[in-house]
Amino acid sequence: MNRYRSTVLVLALAIMLAGCNGIGGSDATTTTETTTSASPSTSSTSTTATTTSATTTTTATTTAGTTTAGTTTAQSWSPPKAPNAPIDNKREPGRIKKVTFTNKVEAKSGNGYSDFDVEVVANTSMPGVDPEPLVDGDPYFLVRINGERVARAGVRFQHDEGTHGIEIEKAALQQFNSGTLNVEVLLLDRDKQTDDIYGKWTGTIQYGSQ
Repeated sequence: MNRYRSTVLVLALAIMLAGCNGIGGSDATTTTETTTSASPSTSSTSTTATTTSATTTTTATTTAGTTTAGTTTAQSWSPPKAPNAPIDNKREPGRIKKVTFTNKVEAKSGNGYSDFDVEVVANTSMPGVDPEPLVDGDPYFLVRINGERVARAGVRFQHDEGTHGIEIEKAALQQFNSGTLNVEVLLLDRDKQTDDIYGKWTGTIQYGSQ
């Protein structure tokens, strides 16, 4: 081995020894532990339950009747005008041919009728009957029940007999009690001083006030 190679080996060996001392100088290994404490944040969500209470309001509408002080009748009615008296009797047979009760309404009690009208077949011809010559009469019908006036109907006179309907207001009947009613139909002529009677019919009907 020549000198140059020997020198190199010596240097290499010296370097190796120096490296070993540096490596083995410390056996302690420092380990740094980083511990992260996770503090879980617990979020409590408070749910507020809102309860909606449905309120149903019922409005009751009450219709109050109006009370008027004093006596109030269901229908205003007053008796018809009375004939001009004293009445002259000029009755003639056959003037009133027939009287029929019409528009009859049965009473709720089942006893008779609570409402009705009359229909008259009559000769209302009255030519030249008034005091002045050739002055025609003014005929009309008057209906009486139990002696009380309940209806009056003016008609025109006609030479031929005709059929005439006479309405009797229900309020006029309410003055009577239930039972048999005596009905009169009069045919009269209206004059300035005294009226004349030309015909009369009488009959009966069963009346029920309820």
